[in-house]
Amino acid sequence: MRTTLWASMVAVVLASGASCKKKDDAAKAMDNAASSAAKAQEDVNDQAKDVNNGRKDIIKDQQNLAKDQADVNKQQGELNAAETDLAQARERYSVAAKQRLANLDAQIQQLEARADASARDAAARLRVRRDELASRLDAIGSQVQAGWDTFKKDVDNGFDKLEKDVNDAIHK
Repeated sequence: MRTTLWASMVAVVLASGASCKKKDDAAKAMDNAASSAAKAQEDVNDQAKDVNNGRKDIIKDQQNLAKDQADVNKQQGELNAAETDLAQARERYSVAAKQRLANLDAQIQQLEARADASARDAAARLRVRRDELASRLDAIGSQVQAGWDTFKKDVDNGFDKLEKDVNDAIHK
């Protein structure tokens, strides 16, 4: 019996040692799994932060794009208004130039109505210059914005010289 008791005790000790060893392996496996899960959770959290930051960046970029588009639209509106103003100014200039041409025509006709041949010759020369000036005015619509000031200055100078010469011929 003593042998049986000893054998039983040894069996219990061995069984409990094996069971402890199994328990230790299971605990280590569980700890490893928990550690892996914690690391995976950290990775998920980091990736979630990256995605959220990316979304915030996209939203910010979209807001900036919307603001930039609004600025472009505003500038386009200002450009359209400036082009309209320029077209109106050109039209007013054209109307004023045509009025000056009409005044020159009246003065040249007055000169042509004189009886002397020198007045009629002067009127013919002045009419040629008037016609040249009128043909330059016909090109007003094709003038680019960059050349507008030069065009206007040339036409104004042409009018000034022609009007002076017409007045001088009339008062001779």
